[in-house]
Amino acid sequence: MDNRASQGAWPLRGLQLLRDPALNRGTAFSLEQRQALGLEGLLPAQVETLELQVERTWQAFTALTGDLERFAFVDGLRRSNLVLFHRFLADHLEAVLPIVYTPTVGAVIQGFSRSYRSPIDGVFLNATQRGRLRQVLASSLSGPIDLVLVTDSEGILGIGDQGVGGIHICQGKLAVYSLCAGLNPSRALAVVLDVGTNRDALLADPLYPGLRQRRLVGDDYLALLDEFVEAVDQVCPGACLHWEDFGTGTAQLLLDRYRQRLPSFNDDIQGTSGVATAAVLAATAGLGQSLAAQRMVIFGAGTAGCGIAAGLLRRLMASGLTADQARRRLWALDRPGLLLQGSPGLSPAQQALARDPAEVDSWPRDAQGRIDLLSVVEQVRPTVLIGTSTVAGAFSRPVVEAMAHHCPRPIVLALSNPTALAEATPADLLAWTNGRALVASGSPFAPVSGPWGERVIGQCNNCFLFPGLGFAAVAVGLRCIDDAMIDAALAALAEQIPARRHPDAALMPPLDQVAAVGQAVAKAVALSGVKRGLARLAQTPEQALSRLEAARWQPRYKDVL
Repeated sequence: MDNRASQGAWPLRGLQLLRDPALNRGTAFSLEQRQALGLEGLLPAQVETLELQVERTWQAFTALTGDLERFAFVDGLRRSNLVLFHRFLADHLEAVLPIVYTPTVGAVIQGFSRSYRSPIDGVFLNATQRGRLRQVLASSLSGPIDLVLVTDSEGILGIGDQGVGGIHICQGKLAVYSLCAGLNPSRALAVVLDVGTNRDALLADPLYPGLRQRRLVGDDYLALLDEFVEAVDQVCPGACLHWEDFGTGTAQLLLDRYRQRLPSFNDDIQGTSGVATAAVLAATAGLGQSLAAQRMVIFGAGTAGCGIAAGLLRRLMASGLTADQARRRLWALDRPGLLLQGSPGLSPAQQALARDPAEVDSWPRDAQGRIDLLSVVEQVRPTVLIGTSTVAGAFSRPVVEAMAHHCPRPIVLALSNPTALAEATPADLLAWTNGRALVASGSPFAPVSGPWGERVIGQCNNCFLFPGLGFAAVAVGLRCIDDAMIDAALAALAEQIPARRHPDAALMPPLDQVAAVGQAVAKAVALSGVKRGLARLAQTPEQALSRLEAARWQPRYKDVL
């Protein structure tokens, strides 16, 4: 419950109370509470349990026929009763999580101009408010905030620039925070930084509710971001800042610029990297192999791909390789082909992964002089293939069969989402390798059966990592979130992956284990912070564990009358 209720006094009465999602409990208000709080006549006669409310909600949910209808229904529930919303999500996780989070949220965001209704749970800060962001942010809040989840919507999922519709990805991820780690939803905030949009369809749409201007760039953009971070630091002191779905050209820049200013992390860089790296670590352990023995190819050298590469390189160096030796184990491609030193337009992160052209001088090239994915696979003979390209079907049969020809148990992570943008389906990957591939996906897929038996497909979902990471930052008051904490988080996740114990098991835990995984990740991060002297609210491991337990919110009604 909201901390306002836990103080023993209800700040609202009557209809105002029923309209406050943090305090409302609907038919679960007792007769005594109804009389004391002016609710008589506003509710039906029966006093119901939370469990009965969840059952009614489930029956209504399953009666709906389309995912967009179901999203609207569940979003309405979130706006009316936070306890019921989160309990419903927890009790029916596998059915409801894909609705409030990926993949359905992508379609919801694309339709935001027509589905938007006011008010909405979140804060919209725009470029015209420059010079006043602190005042606007402060006036938007009704209580203290522990975590701010912010996007500028330039790189939403696999669908790119979506303007202010990005608020829904922030809301979805905040729900996951509460589900998986126990973050108090009343102390978390979704923020969209409206710096404009470059999507012509939005600019031309009279129903688009955001700024109708091209995106800010350069110094103007950074000045607005500087002011925003200053506003968060002043209005929400000590809060953790979660960066979400920023563009390839700005994501790493902003992380480097602000990560020492206040505790912050970028989920697309560090969360995606951590989950993918954990999957590779578990797969190699299950095969009885070392990470240092792998040859790894990453197709898609954007924010996520470069983040995964950085995480793998850190783990390779932790295993004893030099930086140069580690880089020699990894090849990165973007849509134009293999990254080569001296190629124009490479970002700093891509430059760090580019190969010497002399090294590949004899490799086959296409008519444009590029080295494509099939050529890289044939020349490198990789053992690990990771896709973050959003190029549907990029892992074609010739590519996969070329990999499997030289690798007895290929590890293939086709991570692009939503589902329609996946580099390959798990069914095809297993069919083309006769069941030998260790497969994980970015979107949920049903188990795949064949002559090799049934394989459960693990979803490399960031929900297995970012909730525990952010919750730990809040619970023990981390001063910053450094690479050692990210590595502690992914190591804790890797321990929970079934394929670590058997290579034919899933490459991610089942969704019904997200809360347990979130707690394991939070514990590892909190203890890492204490060990490094970076936790404001805990000085010993015992204090850290106590803080984690005390901070954990649970979706249940509390008796305050």
